[in-house]
Amino acid sequence: GGGGGGAPEEGGPQGMADLDLPNPFMLMPNILDKLKMLNYEEVFARDWMDGELLHHAYFSTPHPKPNEQFYYFVSVFTWLMKENRFTFQRPDQFDDPNNTVANVMDALRRARLPIDYPPAKVKQGHGEAVCVILDLLCDGALENRGFKLKQPVYPPDNYPEEAPVDDAEEVSGDAIADTLGDQNEDEDEVYVGSKPSRGDKAAKESVEQSRILESTTDPKQWMVEVESVAPMLKMRVEPDNKEWRTHLETTKDLQDNINGRTGPTKESLGKLSTAIGAAMERIGTRESNLNSQYKDRVAEYHEIQEKLQEVTKRYDEGNAGVSDLTNQLNQITDELETIKSDMDSRGDSMTDTGPLVKLKDAMKKIKKDITGMDVRIGTVAHNLLHIKLAHEHSKENDRDHNKDEDDD
Repeated sequence: GGGGGGAPEEGGPQGMADLDLPNPFMLMPNILDKLKMLNYEEVFARDWMDGELLHHAYFSTPHPKPNEQFYYFVSVFTWLMKENRFTFQRPDQFDDPNNTVANVMDALRRARLPIDYPPAKVKQGHGEAVCVILDLLCDGALENRGFKLKQPVYPPDNYPEEAPVDDAEEVSGDAIADTLGDQNEDEDEVYVGSKPSRGDKAAKESVEQSRILESTTDPKQWMVEVESVAPMLKMRVEPDNKEWRTHLETTKDLQDNINGRTGPTKESLGKLSTAIGAAMERIGTRESNLNSQYKDRVAEYHEIQEKLQEVTKRYDEGNAGVSDLTNQLNQITDELETIKSDMDSRGDSMTDTGPLVKLKDAMKKIKKDITGMDVRIGTVAHNLLHIKLAHEHSKENDRDHNKDEDDD
């Protein structure tokens, strides 16, 4: 019984999913064609990029100068955003790429473009994310200009049917080699053999077919095609760092490199050390000569410096005394201002008759109140006297009444 779970076949769901993903090598030629329809060569490249044009694989693969590639992308992005009637400020070539990518993502959100790529992919300046963004913007720009792209109509296939193949027959490498060997021998006979006769029609056809063919293809078009297809033909072999043979070969290469450069390096360092030693000796000799020649000047300089320090010290002391006296003067000035303000307020109060008028008015009011109180006191005294007289009269009446009762 064979194994159950193997690798997925090429025609399976995984292969179909890979085919559905955007391919930058297929998108970039379409982007370039759409840009040409938008006349980017005259409108954009000449005015914005000093005439630098794109090729069919510019944004498909990494550029030797990533900064220039990223700047070209954001410049095309800015121009296409304006063509789509959106505002976007063109960044400078030396701006921070992180800020530029953040502004690009914000502009895409404002334009409501269905982009689902992380900012790191856009920051690369090439690849699937960049090509998808430019392709969508080109479609929008063409639509704003009135272009309508229809689906291509392919002619029906009129190819002859394939010849039946015998599955039971095996085609081995030896059989192919034998066949090719027979063909080579036949060709050698054509080239080396005797000159064919005029009546030998087959020989003439062989000679005509063996002539040197001259290409009719345009070299520039051929180079453009090679430049667009070459990245797809490169096979990248990722080195396995865990492979001990790789480590050993790398170590040997580094050891050979070190051994090859050790001798010249030691010789150069020796010469450099000798030159530095000689220079140090010359500097020491020159220094001792200068010290002996300018010894008196140095002593005089030290004396002048000491005097300068003393003068500076006295100046600082005098400056401190001046500061103290200045503070005292400010304090006395403040006290004088206070006394002047008090004297002014007292002089104003002495010449002001307002308080006297108020005092007279108060005296009048008090006298009036005293008169009113005197009247009230007289009234109360009169009432009290009247009550007292009435009370004494009632007492006399009571005594007379009691006396009459006693007589009876």
